[in-house]
Amino acid sequence: MNDQFFFLLAGFGLSAIVFLKIGARRRPFQLFLLMAAFSVGASAQNWSSFLDSSRAINWNSAGFTIPNYTTNCSTQPKLTANSSSAASANTSAIQSALASCDATHNVVSIPAGTYYLAGLTFGRQGKQVVRGAGPTATTLILTTEAGCGGMNHGVCMQSGSPVYDGSSQVLSGGNQQCSWTGGLSQGSTSITLSNCGGAPPVNHMLILDQANDSSDTGGIYICNENTSNCNYDGTGSPNGRAISGLTHSQQQVTYVTGVTSNGSGSYTVNISPGVYFSNIRSSQAPGAWWSDIISNVGMENLTLDGTSAPDGNFAMYDCYQCWIKNVKSLNAGRNHVLIMQSANDVIRDSYFYQSQSHYSESYGMEIVESSAFLIENNIFQQVSTPLMYDQGSGSVVGYNLGIDDIYSGSPTFAAGAYSVHNAGNEMNLWEGNNFLGVWADDAWGSSTQTTYFRNMLNGWQTGKSDATLPIIMRSWNRAFNFVGNVLGQPNYHTQYQTYATSSSAGTGGTAENTSIYSLGWGNTGPTCAGTPTCDPKVFSTLMRWGNFDTATNGVKWDSTEASPAAVAYVSANFSSSYFGSLSHTLPASLYYNSTPSWWPTSKAWPATGPDVSTGNVGICSGGTYAGAQATAGSQCSGGSLASAWASHVTSNPAQDCYLNVMHGPPDGTGSALAFDASQCYSSSGASSGSGPGSPTGLTAVVK
Repeated sequence: MNDQFFFLLAGFGLSAIVFLKIGARRRPFQLFLLMAAFSVGASAQNWSSFLDSSRAINWNSAGFTIPNYTTNCSTQPKLTANSSSAASANTSAIQSALASCDATHNVVSIPAGTYYLAGLTFGRQGKQVVRGAGPTATTLILTTEAGCGGMNHGVCMQSGSPVYDGSSQVLSGGNQQCSWTGGLSQGSTSITLSNCGGAPPVNHMLILDQANDSSDTGGIYICNENTSNCNYDGTGSPNGRAISGLTHSQQQVTYVTGVTSNGSGSYTVNISPGVYFSNIRSSQAPGAWWSDIISNVGMENLTLDGTSAPDGNFAMYDCYQCWIKNVKSLNAGRNHVLIMQSANDVIRDSYFYQSQSHYSESYGMEIVESSAFLIENNIFQQVSTPLMYDQGSGSVVGYNLGIDDIYSGSPTFAAGAYSVHNAGNEMNLWEGNNFLGVWADDAWGSSTQTTYFRNMLNGWQTGKSDATLPIIMRSWNRAFNFVGNVLGQPNYHTQYQTYATSSSAGTGGTAENTSIYSLGWGNTGPTCAGTPTCDPKVFSTLMRWGNFDTATNGVKWDSTEASPAAVAYVSANFSSSYFGSLSHTLPASLYYNSTPSWWPTSKAWPATGPDVSTGNVGICSGGTYAGAQATAGSQCSGGSLASAWASHVTSNPAQDCYLNVMHGPPDGTGSALAFDASQCYSSSGASSGSGPGSPTGLTAVVK
C-alpha cells in the first residue's frame, strides 16, 4: 500500500472540536431522589452460541421507533421560492414555525418548491419535525450555516446550552461531572457516582468514561497520542476529557432513568442501557459527565443542498432520539451528518451524494462521543468515506450501500468506511452492509470489541490498486469479530491474510493490496518501523467464523480462528473443540429477532452469508462496468452478468433502490439521481430491533 496516500486519507479528524468556543451557562440543579425505573429482562442473545459475552452486547436497544407526528404546529412558514435573496426571510419563517410547536403540535410542513435557507436551528423544546413534500418535490438550498454551538452546520439539531469534553463544567471540579465509583462491571444498570459537582439529571443523557491506558495491558488496550507508541498522527483530536495528562477516550452515552441521593455528593444512578465495557476499573479514574439535551426532533422528506455549507449539512449535538429519514443530502462539506454527544438517534432511508472535496475530511456520517444510534438502509454515492467513527459505542450500522467512494489524492487509492479512526470505539455492530471495505486504523488511537456480521465487503474498485482490501486492522485494535461475511473480489484477492507475527515482523506484506485481511501492521502498513510498531495480538485476538472469501474461494469454518484465548478483560471465546462440533448455522441477524417490517416480502432474509445459496448479486463481465456489482444483465452496459461469490450475496434494499429504481450505474459514477424512499421501499420507517428501546416520557418524583 502507498503509505503517503493512506496517511492523507486516514490522518484527518476532528481537530475543530479542540477549538470550540461554547458560551455555556451554569445551570441550576434539583436533587432527585426517586424516579420511575426501567428494566430490561435478561434473555439469550442471537450471538451467544459463537461469541463470549465479553465480546458483544444486546444491540436491540440501538435506535428507536421514529414517531409519526401528524398535527401541525400553530404557525406554518410562508416561504419565497427560487430566490437566494429570500434565504434569511425563509429561515426566519421556519424558525418561527418551530418556536410555535409544543408537545402535541409537532409538524412544520415545507411545501413543494425550491427554497434558499441561511441555516436552520431546532428549538430546544424538542418534539418537532420539519417535513417536506418528498425529496423530489421539496429542495432546501443552504446559503450559509447555523452556529450549532461552535460546530457550524446547515441544520442544527442542538441543545440550548451545550458543553463539550473540554468545557470547565465537565472537568475536575466542574458542576456537571462526577467520579464513577460503583457498578463498574459490564451490564450494570445501577451505578454509584461520587464527588459530584452537581446532581446528575434524571431523564437525561449521561456520558460514562475512563482514562486511557498508559501502558499495554496485554488485552484490551485503549490508547491515543498521549500514550507512547500508540498512534502515528500526534496532531489530531483524541476525543474525550483530558484529565491529569490522560484522555478519557472510552465513552458510553447512556440514559438516566433514576437518581437517589446518598448524601455528601454521592448518588445511586439507574441507567439504560447498562454498561457496555468489560474493562472498567477504578485504577483508570472512571467518571461521568453531562451536557444539555434536545430530544425527538427530525428532518423528513426533502432534499438539502449543502454546496455553500463548508462544514456540513446536518449536526445532531446533544440530541437524544433524533432522526433523519427520506432525505436526499447533496454536496456536503466535511460531513453530511455529524452525530456528537448523542444517543439513540436514527439516520435511515436516505441518499447521500457527493462531497465538496474528496481529498480530506469528506465523510458521510461522522461520529463523535455518541452511542446506541442506528444508521440503516442508506445509500452513499461518491462520498470518500461513508462512515467515519471518531468515537462511538453500542451502535448499529445496518443494510447500507456505499458506492464509488471517490478519493482525489491518488488515482489508484481506494477508500472504505472507517469503524475506527480515533480511540475508544467499542461494542459496535456492522450488519448487512455492502461497502468497499471496513477499516480500523491507528492514526489517532485504538479501539476494541466490534462485530461485523453478514456484510458484503469486496475491497475492489475499478482502476484502483492501492488500499484495495475488505479488512484493514492496524496495531492495538484487538478482540474484533468477523462472522458470516462475504469478502473479496473474484480473481483479484488471491491472498487470504497478511499479519504481524511480532512487534517487529510480519508475513505476507508484499501482497497486502490483494489480501482479504491485513492485521496488526503498524502505522499505515505494511510495516513495523516507526510508530506504532506492529501488534501480533490484533491477529491472535481476532474471532472469525463462517466467512466466505474469494482468496480461498470457500467458507471458512475454522475452529482455531473462532476460539481466541483469553486476554486481559476479554474471556476465551469458548474452545477449538467446541467450535469443532458446533453446527454451521448462523442467526439471520444480531440486531433483529425476526424479519424487519420494512424488509420486502419478496426478498430472502437474510440477504448475505454462508447459508445464502441463491443470491442475485453478480459481476458485470466486460463492457462499461466490468467488475462492478449488478443484479441484472441489462445493468451491465456492453457486457453480461456473471455469477460470483458462490451466490452467497443477495442485494439489500438500498442496492435494489439504487440499481432498479434510481437506475444508477453499477460503478457509482455520474450525477445525482432522483430519490424518494417511498418509491423504493414498501415499508419505511421501522427503526429498532425487536427488543425494547431506550425509555421516553419518564417522570421524576422530587423530594
